[in-house]
Amino acid sequence: MTLYTVMPQEVIWMEETQLYQPAQTMELQIGSLLMQVELLSDNKAKILRLLSCELGDYLNPLYAPGSTISFVPVIGTK
Repeated sequence: MTLYTVMPQEVIWMEETQLYQPAQTMELQIGSLLMQVELLSDNKAKILRLLSCELGDYLNPLYAPGSTISFVPVIGTK
């Protein structure tokens, strides 16, 4: 088999698990706002999408997809 490509051999024959590492996402509830976020560091996250919120929250630039937020994880009892 002959491959004509500009990609290095290491990338072509790399294991699929090494090549693709999915982003770590989670759902985050802030008041009545439920959003899906991608964790960037210990207390920073990037908003991916709003899952459940008031209609006016969609227009708030603080909650726009791609915005970064800071949060403190809290263990709650229900």
